[in-house]
Amino acid sequence: MDWLQPEVASEWRQEGKTYAHAINEFVRIGIASDWQQAQAEPEEDKRPMLAPDIMQMIIAANQADDIERLHEQVPPASSPLTPQFEESLQPVCPVGYIQDYVVVEAGNTREHRRLYLANTEQLIEIKNVLRIGMSSDQQYIAKVTTAGISVVHNPDLALHGDHTAYFSWEHIQQTLKKKLERWESLADCISPVDILIDIIPFASGTKVLLISAYGIYMIEGEQVHLLYPEIEEVESYGEDYTTISVDMAHGAVSSDSRWIAYGGQMSEHYLLDTYTQKIHKFEPASSYPHYSLFTQDNQSVWYNACHFYNGATIKVDLNDIQKDVLNEEDELPLMDQEMRVYAGASLQSGNIVGDAYGYLRLIDHDGQEIWRYFVGSTIVGIVVSPDEKWLVVGTHGGMAHWIDLQSGSRDEYTIGTAPIREQSRWILWKDQQPLRW
Repeated sequence: MDWLQPEVASEWRQEGKTYAHAINEFVRIGIASDWQQAQAEPEEDKRPMLAPDIMQMIIAANQADDIERLHEQVPPASSPLTPQFEESLQPVCPVGYIQDYVVVEAGNTREHRRLYLANTEQLIEIKNVLRIGMSSDQQYIAKVTTAGISVVHNPDLALHGDHTAYFSWEHIQQTLKKKLERWESLADCISPVDILIDIIPFASGTKVLLISAYGIYMIEGEQVHLLYPEIEEVESYGEDYTTISVDMAHGAVSSDSRWIAYGGQMSEHYLLDTYTQKIHKFEPASSYPHYSLFTQDNQSVWYNACHFYNGATIKVDLNDIQKDVLNEEDELPLMDQEMRVYAGASLQSGNIVGDAYGYLRLIDHDGQEIWRYFVGSTIVGIVVSPDEKWLVVGTHGGMAHWIDLQSGSRDEYTIGTAPIREQSRWILWKDQQPLRW
């Protein structure tokens, strides 16, 4: 029996075209008039009522290995589908490239995550590793297990390569306990992997930046250094402060490993020069520091701060920092005044950033929006292939999207202005077999 329900698929396609056209026109007029022209809101998307039948077709098409036809007859769209299956959703985060595959993590913090090597056609589960981090140049990986953190250079698909460093959790925790004995911290976690937000190897392969709900740390050799919160700040809180914890902890390392950008919900934007050990601090343009991203050329770092689901992004010129001509009270260029940024990736032409509403934007080095593209669910992670052909996006809707950045055009189902096309996606939901769409 054929898996395709022709009438349902036809209605899905027609409603998808209608809704995308209406939204695109609404946004086009809004941007052109600086949102001063009065407009009626577009009608609601009618596709959610089709979601159960669409999901049945996706499952059946995968069983029949008829994915190309599925993609054509039932064009992928997240926002009309995922609200009907909220209990199955989980964050999906692409980490980086190993050869022609992307490392993808699926699952929530404090839950057992599944790790995969994935491309547009294959999905290979990674066993015996709990988390993977990747350096900015995608040359080093950090493999996290219950025993510790291994750093490997130029890994193959078995994650084997030149071993450059190892840090045991036992040593990390014992070292921290001596420094932070007055406070509960990462040193006291029964399972430190459970509170790990990110792990980033440096380009040297000999140290890592560890970002956790219990602080941000730099680890090298025998040393474990707490970057944030600063120990002086912790001591100033008095005896009532008993736990070192950080909300919205985040960090980034420049591809040359000179700079570390980091912070948390209640901090300023921090920038550490690892050559001079000097820490620079910058006021956020919105309420709460939330994300940081270096440009590909290491000429600047972008900092995002959020307020609810919105936010603002500033740029710090690293050349000005080195020349000591930028004062911390100077007004910094605004790259964006709307997005709460959850993830980003650097291109030669600018930065792609993804927000809480499920939008991607390519913004050039001067803060001009080049294009925008609607993925359909809050962005979790973004990776760009070394040749800048593929953009791989992971979302809270439990999906990993492969988008062709060099397609030069968009299809009629796309919401946005970007001349790019999604070619494939994986649905990685809880308690379900992975599905291609």
